Amino acid sequence: MILKRSRQVIRQIMAKGETLQDRIGIYNNLDEPVPSWNRPGAIETATASMFCLSSICVLSRLYIRVFVVRAKGWDDLFILLYLIWGLVGAISLCIAPRYGLGQHFVQLKYSDMQSYLKVFYVTNASYNVSTTLIKLSLLFQYLRVFHGGAMRTTCIAMLVIVGLWGAVYSFMGWVPCFPVSGYWTMGDHSTCYAFGSTNANEFFATYVSHTAGNTILDMIVFAIPVPLYFQRDTVRRTKFGLAGLVIMGAVVNGLTIWRLVTIIEHRATTSPTFDPTWYSPISIMLGALEVNVASICASVPIFWPSLKAQIDEIFVTREVTITTRNRRSNIFPDEVGDGIELRQTESEDGGNRWKRCPSRAGSESSQSRLAEIAPVEKKTNHYMDDYVLDQVDPLRKKGAFTEIISEGLGRKKSKGNSRNRD
Repeated sequence: MILKRSRQVIRQIMAKGETLQDRIGIYNNLDEPVPSWNRPGAIETATASMFCLSSICVLSRLYIRVFVVRAKGWDDLFILLYLIWGLVGAISLCIAPRYGLGQHFVQLKYSDMQSYLKVFYVTNASYNVSTTLIKLSLLFQYLRVFHGGAMRTTCIAMLVIVGLWGAVYSFMGWVPCFPVSGYWTMGDHSTCYAFGSTNANEFFATYVSHTAGNTILDMIVFAIPVPLYFQRDTVRRTKFGLAGLVIMGAVVNGLTIWRLVTIIEHRATTSPTFDPTWYSPISIMLGALEVNVASICASVPIFWPSLKAQIDEIFVTREVTITTRNRRSNIFPDEVGDGIELRQTESEDGGNRWKRCPSRAGSESSQSRLAEIAPVEKKTNHYMDDYVLDQVDPLRKKGAFTEIISEGLGRKKSKGNSRNRD
């Protein structure tokens, strides 16, 4: 055992300055059986089907938020950005088998090697961006639930951590070399680092650090809402939703851990020989599955308010009918008929003492009243109060809606007084 460990240490010391080019062809793996992940049909089918399912969930979420409950927020913006970058990554992954993904790297032409590295450059960078956007979307969604206390502080702290983590690794993914073209020329006449490094150990450490950090952050993000499940005032429907969120989060964490294991097993495609097109398909596919399942996980809870009964509990959807009736009195015997309509006092009609109250045909809804006093640009918006606005934009200035209504009432009252003076 000691001798075996010593040999491993010696090999690591000898390989300290080893480059990726040095590891090409040092081991004959051409006789290895073709894994299922390496087949072009499996790669294209799994990628396209999972992204389509993810897109359906995300688009349904956005439709409900924008057109049904009209309560879009920051979390919807980030999930929309994920959909864009996820589409870029899915397209690049689907065309990667045409340039050698699933085949042995040494059997490719030099032009195909460069083409593959260009496609993988887009796939890897878009994956880094997608993992960040989904986490940010989930955290902004949590801010709609936690309005104060330690849980809200935790969400804000995680927003900062995830944002910085994602910005750093996304930059390293999109700019792995100076100039960037050095990534697919294997460092020729370029300064490369991290994802573009030609040093085998640095290359391996970059992928391990990103995947390990992604796994830890996923665990924390999906664990944040768990305390809600054990609160006494949490209704059963919410508990079921939280249980589903935690289960899907466990699936996402399982995929990230599995991906980390595959990266360590082959040292980010550098062991036993550098063969990125042969050893990377399983890691790439697990990454694609991870972001797609995470996007579904972030979108499914949004379907709860789509039920009409639940919308009515949160948003004002019932109109209040206001009618006026004229009462008749016999206190003026000189009038013709059995009685006359009561008249307004001087204080009520601004001096027109004997002017009769105008009758109103039909009814007037509270929604139309609100439309009169609200600013013109707000007339098309769904009726929302401060509570609903807190759900939509948790970082907004508090009491903004109340100020708008008060300002509108003041303008309406001033217009009425000026009209009476005229």
